[in-house]
Amino acid sequence: MIAWVLLEPRIPGAPRFGYALAIVFLAGISDWLDGFAARRLKSSGSIGAILDPLADKVLLITLFMSLGLAHLIPMWILFLVIGRDLVIVFGALLVRVFRNVRKFAPSEVGKVSTFFQIVLVLLVLLYAALPFAVFLWLKYTALALCAFFTALSGFDYVRLGVKMARRDPSVLP
Repeated sequence: MIAWVLLEPRIPGAPRFGYALAIVFLAGISDWLDGFAARRLKSSGSIGAILDPLADKVLLITLFMSLGLAHLIPMWILFLVIGRDLVIVFGALLVRVFRNVRKFAPSEVGKVSTFFQIVLVLLVLLYAALPFAVFLWLKYTALALCAFFTALSGFDYVRLGVKMARRDPSVLP
């Protein structure tokens, strides 16, 4: 739905981006409430531990692709974000196949990167809906921070993957 709202030309510009911002905001609140309820009720299972971050990643990639196709973000940031994720997935697959590593925890810099990716999406939509100069400045600041931490986390995940690949397979978890 979010991709349709962002890319549907029959919906006028500012309202379209306001709708998209509202949908993203509601999705974020829903995700937080779901996680809060799971922690509170102690009902998080192994499937939920996989599906919840996967759903979050699918939403974030959908948003970046839609924002790129709508020309609201530069294509280079789209390629950087998707490229980093592809490197992580491909590297994790290689380490799993060749070293039987089954657990891949997100790194701290990876979490910071995801935070700035979310902030960038929100600020891009906010500026598109309400084109005030302060939001433009915040959008460009978020773009720079998103690019920096996305690249840094990509290098960090490659470093961690190489470290896992070099370990003796008999001592891996």
